[in-house]
Amino acid sequence: MVHLSRSCLCRRDPALHTLTMRTGTRFGDVMERERQEPTFGKQDMAEVHFRERSSSNSTYRHRPEIPWLGICLGVAVAVAIAMGLIEWNARRQAAAMTAELMRPMTKSEQAQFDREMARLNTEVARDAEAIRPRTIRLSIPEYAPAPLRPGERCISGNRFRRIEGGWRDVLHEPC
Repeated sequence: MVHLSRSCLCRRDPALHTLTMRTGTRFGDVMERERQEPTFGKQDMAEVHFRERSSSNSTYRHRPEIPWLGICLGVAVAVAIAMGLIEWNARRQAAAMTAELMRPMTKSEQAQFDREMARLNTEVARDAEAIRPRTIRLSIPEYAPAPLRPGERCISGNRFRRIEGGWRDVLHEPC
C-alpha cells in the first residue's frame, strides 16, 4: 500500500509491520527511514524504556505575555528614525535658506530694498529727533564769596570760624 502526501512517499509492508518513508526535503535531498509500526497485541513491558525527564523540560518556563524587550527596542528604533528625519529636514531647510540668502538680488528686488531702506532711515531720524532731549539753558548767577571776617580761615574752599578750643565749619558759605 502506498500513501502520498505533500513531500512524503510512504510504503507499508504488512508482513513485517514496518513503514518505509521516503521524504523529500526542501533542497531536493531524499531521506529514507524505516520504523517499527505499532501492533495491537500484548506487549512485553520489560523491553520498554522511558526517557528520564530533564529538569529544563519538566518545568514550564513562564514567558511574559507581552514581549517588553521587543516593544522597547521597537520604540527606540522608531525614536532614532524620527530624530534622524528631523535632523535631516533641519539641515535641508538650512541649506535652502543659505542658498536663498547668498543669491544676488535682481534689479527689481534691489530697487524695492533701496526704497524700503530709505523709508526706514527717515523714520529712524524722525523718531530720534522726537526722543532727543531738549537742552534748556538756565542762567545761574555767579556767586561771589564774601571776604573773610576776623576769626575765620579758608581751608580747601571751606570757611572755618574760631571757637573756644578749635575751629568750626561754617556751612553754606564757601570761601
